[in-house]
Amino acid sequence: MTGIEKSVEIKAPPEKVWPLLFWDRLPEWHPYIKRAEYTSKKRASVGAAAHVIGEAEGQKFEYDAETTEYVENERAVWRTTSGNWTAFGSTTLKPMKAGTKVTMVMNYELPYSILGKIIDKLKVKKSMGKGLETALENLKSMVEK
Repeated sequence: MTGIEKSVEIKAPPEKVWPLLFWDRLPEWHPYIKRAEYTSKKRASVGAAAHVIGEAEGQKFEYDAETTEYVENERAVWRTTSGNWTAFGSTTLKPMKAGTKVTMVMNYELPYSILGKIIDKLKVKKSMGKGLETALENLKSMVEK
């Protein structure tokens, strides 16, 4: 598995940031997520499921994911349940004096065994890291408006 971790400090309390982290809000600020819809009645809880469609570096991706851990205004953990890659990640909010530190962690594994690992090292990890940085900067801009 490849792991990426990125953080940003946002001048707002966790309660203002948290609602933007739900699956159906991701397309508003994450550059790679084009569409995300809940496929479960659950939203803000363990077991919430979503279908996600996106594109990165000209490659389309699609997967189903579910929330595996949920502590409102603090932490959410997710994992893919189907799709063309295996991934799990988390978003953590930590109150700071001047706002909130948002940390996103993503661990993923591309298909195609050795070929996938080579492509990951040459291109994907860098792109995914840049995508997370851009996503967090977009989130910061949205919240701080």
